[in-house]
Amino acid sequence: MMKLVTEKNQILKEVCAPFDFENPIVDQEELITNLQAVRQEKAGLGLSAPQLGINSRVFVIGLSDMTVEGAEDYAKAFFNPQIFWDQTTNTYPDNELTYMVEGCLSYPGMFLKIKRPNHIIMEWYTEEGEREVDEFSGMTSRILQHEIDHLNGVTFDKKASTYHLQQARRKLKAQLRARKRFELIKKRGY
Repeated sequence: MMKLVTEKNQILKEVCAPFDFENPIVDQEELITNLQAVRQEKAGLGLSAPQLGINSRVFVIGLSDMTVEGAEDYAKAFFNPQIFWDQTTNTYPDNELTYMVEGCLSYPGMFLKIKRPNHIIMEWYTEEGEREVDEFSGMTSRILQHEIDHLNGVTFDKKASTYHLQQARRKLKAQLRARKRFELIKKRGY
């Protein structure tokens, strides 16, 4: 099984190359299998190819093995996805923006409040190279947007406000200190 890369890896900050169905850098089925296996092992809702060190516009989501309020129940792979948005205003058309706490498998233990559109229209290709377009809302929309950010080299800490990022980093440091104290106490046999 492939290994998950974490926040310090430069590939997470690179724009991924389109998946080339004619000359793939990796077998589609093998890539999907690896992405889903790591996603499930780490209990994630989605995982992108760059999170496994692969510079390719591919990600998977898997919601059928978890209970997530507002998320549709399926596991799916997305090749070369893109969200439709209004390029003149650089916004999503007729859409409510909402805050929600997000986590990221490449940032273990960090959770940030991120503002995103509640509804998107997305185009992608299946593993067989068939074009699909659909609308998504709620939690599913948020997961898809998070994964597309990975493909565009945008990490979720860059989407958070400075205040929310500082709050999350303080909380994470406190958790790490508490974990170290607990391990020390356990080691000494108290």
